Amino acid sequence: MTDNVSLLDQLNQQIESGNLALPVFNVASAKLMALSNSELDAKEVEHLILSDQVLTAEVLRAANSSLFGGLSQINTIRNAIIRLGLMQVSHLAILTANRSQYDAADPSLCGMIERLWTHASTTATAASWLARRLGFDREQECRSFLGGLLHDVGKLIILRALDEIKKAGTSPSALSPRLVDEIMTAAHPVLGYSFLQKCGIPDVFCEIARDHHAKDFDSKRIPLVTVRLADAAAAKMGASLQPNPSMDLSSLPEAQCLNTNDILLAELEIMIEDSLLQPIV
Repeated sequence: MTDNVSLLDQLNQQIESGNLALPVFNVASAKLMALSNSELDAKEVEHLILSDQVLTAEVLRAANSSLFGGLSQINTIRNAIIRLGLMQVSHLAILTANRSQYDAADPSLCGMIERLWTHASTTATAASWLARRLGFDREQECRSFLGGLLHDVGKLIILRALDEIKKAGTSPSALSPRLVDEIMTAAHPVLGYSFLQKCGIPDVFCEIARDHHAKDFDSKRIPLVTVRLADAAAAKMGASLQPNPSMDLSSLPEAQCLNTNDILLAELEIMIEDSLLQPIV
């Protein structure tokens, strides 16, 4: 317990010091996120993607991947939008822009952050898929996607802060993966909520970060419920820092709130498996 308190104190000090290179949302990504929460405009999305060479290259790569590719090669963002749809291209760009935030100097943390990215991107994709398949409108689908992407940002903040602490050589001597996992499990919802609020992210996403593990939740908050179910599905399929292959998705209250059935849940698992075999970012 002492080690937990000591490490948590150091993490909070590191985060509050202002010296930590916290995840900063790429300018184009931030604008795309804002657009996704309002009315998407094809010309504006195309312009934002073309303003960033990395985004342009990665969106074209993803559009030509076996997961999305058609018979002919796509060479322009405009053609990518035509083939995949405006929302899908926007989501690809947002995933690409946020991928660079998941890194660490310490080799022992790199693996955890890589798995965290896989979980975040898988949850985002699965949550938006659920919203779309269940017939919710475009706004709910966009919010489900962004909520899934941001729900575990508190864990990223903890790992980035820990990376700085380790570089400074001030981490507790008893530091272990188990201790780090205990700290992340306990602290990441509150830290994620606080960080997103400071970034000016809309309340709906701050609340998803805070409440995605809460025992009691509002079943009418569709993005939160889809993210909670997608989070569980990702864990079942191994895309998590805490895999749970024995989980029965149909027994979860989120599945019941969304009126899912066994066929849809099986399709969700297949979709996640395919995305893990053919990662787009």
